[in-house]
Amino acid sequence: MSHIHKILQSLNFSPVETEIYLILAENEKLNVSAIIEKTQKSRTAVHTALNALLAKDFILYEKVGREAFYSLAHPHKLYGLLEEKKLDDARQYEDVSSAINSLVGSYQLTQNKPGVRFFEGIDGIMEVINDSLKAKGEILTYLDVEATQAYISKENKEYVQKRLELGIHKRMIAPDTDMTRERYRNYNPNIEVRLMPAHIKPFHTSVQIYNNSISFSTIQEEKMIGILIEDANIAQLHKSVFEFVWESLPPLTYDDAI
Repeated sequence: MSHIHKILQSLNFSPVETEIYLILAENEKLNVSAIIEKTQKSRTAVHTALNALLAKDFILYEKVGREAFYSLAHPHKLYGLLEEKKLDDARQYEDVSSAINSLVGSYQLTQNKPGVRFFEGIDGIMEVINDSLKAKGEILTYLDVEATQAYISKENKEYVQKRLELGIHKRMIAPDTDMTRERYRNYNPNIEVRLMPAHIKPFHTSVQIYNNSISFSTIQEEKMIGILIEDANIAQLHKSVFEFVWESLPPLTYDDAI
């Protein structure tokens, strides 16, 4: 959440307030001791930040017996800061709105609802793609190879290197194009590739399925949008569909690729 960290500080969150806010965004509720342990900040600094966040209604307070617990208020409350700052720059407004939408996804997860987060720009797209490096098993992928090579080739090379270092296996389905066949002619064996029939219209949104997550990345010159969904049932649906499609396609061999 590094880009969200910067956005919050641009909205006048202190560094400690920012850290605590993002921690609460990923946890249902925490007591002060747990927050101190996660932040490694002093009790005084934590209490000061909590009181500031409470005063702005960005977090909630609950007393259970003798213990106090803190949780995140709905991130839509941050829109009030946009009105206060009266952002004239449309791009800056979009960046803040995108960050709030991402926080809503994390918040929903703590409420046992599907978490949906939105990202924009190359940095946002790479945050979505790099999330798959958390995969505990293989990654299942539908890839728009041409868009990846045209717009994020350098960033993708770094991602692939990290994936190989982590030993994460990938199975990929891609449109049948000359570029795809050439690219995977002598590719690293830690990926298996199968191609959609050439008569099927190519898709332009890449998908990655892993753990209980699925991400969508649309990479075009006029827009770059990423969506990350965390939900076991939604992920399993797409895993099952992927397996059905995978089994219907022949393996891509080196001879085929040439």
